[in-house]
Amino acid sequence: SSATTQGQRRAARRGNRGRRIATRDALSVPLHCSTMQGEEEPPAKKAREHEPQGASEEIAAAAAAAVPSASALVDATATAAPAANTGTSKEEEPDVGNDEDEDDGKDEAGGVADAIAGSAKNKKRKVSIFLAYVGAGYQGMQRNPGAVTIEDELERAIVAAGGISADNAGDFTKVNWMRAARTDKGVSAVGQCISLRMMLDPPGVIDRINSKLPTGFEFFGYTRVTGGFNAKTMCDRRRYEYVVPVKAFDPRACKPRREIQAEAALAAQDAAAGTAGAEGQGEGIAAAVAANEPFVFDATVRAKVNKVLGNYCGTHNFHNYTVRVDPSEPSAMRYIISFDCSEPFFVDGVEFVRCVVVGQSFMLHQIRKLIGMMLGVVRGAWTEDDQIFALKTKESCTVPMAPELGLFLCECIYHAYNARYANTHEPMLLENYGDKVEAFKKKFIYPHMAKTETEEETMQTWIRMLPVRQILTSLTHARVRDDGRAYLGKGNNSNKRKGGPDGGAARLATAPTAPATATPAAATAVTVPVTAATTTLTAAATVTAAAAAAAEAAAAKEKIIVSA
Repeated sequence: SSATTQGQRRAARRGNRGRRIATRDALSVPLHCSTMQGEEEPPAKKAREHEPQGASEEIAAAAAAAVPSASALVDATATAAPAANTGTSKEEEPDVGNDEDEDDGKDEAGGVADAIAGSAKNKKRKVSIFLAYVGAGYQGMQRNPGAVTIEDELERAIVAAGGISADNAGDFTKVNWMRAARTDKGVSAVGQCISLRMMLDPPGVIDRINSKLPTGFEFFGYTRVTGGFNAKTMCDRRRYEYVVPVKAFDPRACKPRREIQAEAALAAQDAAAGTAGAEGQGEGIAAAVAANEPFVFDATVRAKVNKVLGNYCGTHNFHNYTVRVDPSEPSAMRYIISFDCSEPFFVDGVEFVRCVVVGQSFMLHQIRKLIGMMLGVVRGAWTEDDQIFALKTKESCTVPMAPELGLFLCECIYHAYNARYANTHEPMLLENYGDKVEAFKKKFIYPHMAKTETEEETMQTWIRMLPVRQILTSLTHARVRDDGRAYLGKGNNSNKRKGGPDGGAARLATAPTAPATATPAAATAVTVPVTAATTTLTAAATVTAAAAAAAEAAAAKEKIIVSA
């Protein structure tokens, strides 16, 4: 019975397999099989093949061979799309929009028309563009959803001028868009650089873009670059310029309102008394003359400013000169090449000086904080030692941030790229547009700063609101927490063992302990931890020396035993 059951099962399986094969053969019969055997095609099939939604192979081949106008190609492609889904080969389809520089996915008629218009004669080319803009009214350079940014304005103008197709608009990845520097809110630029893949034909694309840009924007020109060029990562260094009103360096000007009122009250009391002796009257007259004497930004003041700015040069941990950066992060280490102050110059009756800084890269608000600390040192609000301590310590302390009005990006430099591709590509140099750059500065940048400073007194208001007492208190507390480690090296506990034979106690004893403007109580609070640290380090050095001597004795003893 078991053998009979197994035979029935095998027969059932063979029957099922036969039915599956028959069904497969029936489904795999081609539609044109009956025609090849001489039988007439069903009427329904003829009707389907002559519907407008499907195009026969002959129509597709004729369209590909004739290639009439752009509108005819659009119609032929639209009718050939269903036939492509039913097995029409690529050779039978019109070759539309297949340029390697164009993006895929142009299924709609409008996209195909754009592809035809930007075909072999108008490919996208990788270029870099130097440009300038006034950043007032914009929330920075980088695109940010919901914010008014510089990049949104630039893209709208390029799309309107035909440099970017409508299909690629709104997505920077499709055109490999990249900016060299991310300027902050309200910050201007005269040497910004962007790189992208852009259509250059017909000639005159820069003029067309400039005609679409608002007032205060200008494209200087473009340069053909390599396919892998990146305006941000290939930028060796960046030059920024901060324009400071000369009045900001005068310690008598821009005083807080309370000090001004107190001085006026004292002057009124002295005038009401009127009984001072001859010597007192002479001193009062000399003080009045000195108070009314105009401030002059001479060579002495300039030398002091350059000395303070020179403290920033080199590689430092600038975590106190930016925001939301931990001192242990590698990004906090930045390299500044030069930082100089120029001779004074006048713009619309306002006297300014230029503070020009060159560095590899800068963090958020870094340059504004560097300028803010420098102004406080020059005005005497805090000392130069406070400035250096904020650079060396890993403790957080408050650093003032100057207004954004005077800052603008001056130049993006590409030394390594120009040297590597000197034989194959045109060098990227802003000096090729030197006349346009200077004209833009004189027409837009400097007048905007002078007008705003005159009308709103931006720098004077900032100095009056400067929290000097809070900053000094923050520096004092940071010194206490630092415990002298800032002057030992990199500022961590392990450096205590690397400070020399005495563990760094000698350098710690000679390190500055308190700012000149600190109160005696604050100075005492700082000196006590330093003394304790000195004792601890000396003891640690003694213990280390004893341990080393014991280790040497043990090694010598072991050597004697081995030799014996």
